[in-house]
Amino acid sequence: MQAIVAALLRLGTFALTVGAGTIVGLLAIPVITRMVGADAWAVQVLVQSQATLFGVLVAFGWGTIGPGLVASAPIHKRPQLFLDSLVTRCYLLLVGAPLMVLLMILLRPAEAVFVSVASVAYLLPFVGASWYFVGEGRPLRLFLYDALPQLLGTVVGLIVLVATTNFTMMVVTQLIFNVAAVSVSAFVVLRGGHGLVADFAVRNSLKQMSKQRHGVVTAATGSFYVNLPILVVNTFIPTQLDSYAIADRLFRFAVTAFSPVLQFVQGWIPEGGVESMTHRIRRAAQFAPALGLAGGTAMVLMGPLAAQILVQAPTEFGFELSSPVGVSFAAVAVSQVIGLACLVPIGRARHLALSTVIGAVLGTPLIVIGAFTFGVAGVIWGMAISEVAVALFQLRILRLHLKNAV
Repeated sequence: MQAIVAALLRLGTFALTVGAGTIVGLLAIPVITRMVGADAWAVQVLVQSQATLFGVLVAFGWGTIGPGLVASAPIHKRPQLFLDSLVTRCYLLLVGAPLMVLLMILLRPAEAVFVSVASVAYLLPFVGASWYFVGEGRPLRLFLYDALPQLLGTVVGLIVLVATTNFTMMVVTQLIFNVAAVSVSAFVVLRGGHGLVADFAVRNSLKQMSKQRHGVVTAATGSFYVNLPILVVNTFIPTQLDSYAIADRLFRFAVTAFSPVLQFVQGWIPEGGVESMTHRIRRAAQFAPALGLAGGTAMVLMGPLAAQILVQAPTEFGFELSSPVGVSFAAVAVSQVIGLACLVPIGRARHLALSTVIGAVLGTPLIVIGAFTFGVAGVIWGMAISEVAVALFQLRILRLHLKNAV
């Protein structure tokens, strides 16, 4: 009974972080659209989406398989693991930020200043310690030192926006608070270490990156086909960008709302030791499809109403768009638990990476063809089909492993 209470408490604290972020994010949408309009908000969504894509380069796999590495590492070695990653990710930020700024200026030259500042602001969290706090099973640290400063940045940024009606000043505020979040979280992690060595040699960073090859392939391909749709819409059907922006936000909010479950399972499976790992993986694999189906169904049914509430303008977001968004979420919920929480601990990171490659290879042509044939709905259905393929492949790999483990 005590173990159940402790597990629920940990899950609840993870949910606090996600819940607070989701609420602030949801409340921000009507404020932004009322102050600067839906078109300007859609540009912000575009920058945020591309930040997750370039964030793959900066995080370089630590955000994907890092929690598992931390959970399985001896406690005294964890701070050095983080320090090595921090040095490497800072180098990668120096490469990734200018590239993203250049791309965003090319895509939105009329908003060059805004997209430049926003690019740096939204890339910075990928240098943070959120994955480390998840791996060590310390959700309160995750909230206080990583999430809370970023949330405050959004809240203060909205106040600045209302006071000045200057959208760029809002993202400047977020940039300042994101710098604080990265700095504070790094200090908290490193102050508990002993005999830490900061190796700034590029050779050491390349060595660290080589260890993350499966993680970065997984993150890169996954981010690619998640962020490809908004690029396709912006390029081929830009008049429908606002409609896709709504679908994108709802999908990402749903995935974010699901993340406490993933964070809990990522730490719960390895912490029981080798002797209980198979049992825990079986349990996780059993409840993942049920949760995905429940969440996807809710997304289909409630999506149109949520769009009307969030966006203070007439929208064309109906069941024809909420249906593929719901299917996408259901598949992602399954693949996150099966892939990140189950396959990584049993040494199947290579198959995890392969599954995302399969999704990208299948999804890319479907998304492009869908844009030309069915508009935004075709784009989202292309993404949904690829996500289902990823989940089915991962389930088969896990089933084969469990069969051999009997």
